[in-house]
Amino acid sequence: MNENDRRAFDDLVIKVQQHEATIVQLLEILAATNRKITEISAEQKEKDYFYSQV
Repeated sequence: MNENDRRAFDDLVIKVQQHEATIVQLLEILAATNRKITEISAEQKEKDYFYSQV
């Protein structure tokens, strides 16, 4: 492997690592969003039940 190939390989490794970090961040955002949706949905169900009893 010559010097140019090595640099190209190193650049690709860095890009893949950056993409991995971005994917992890996106998954964390998705998980937080899903938790919030679940929380809001549960609250709404409680409100719906309460108001159906009034």
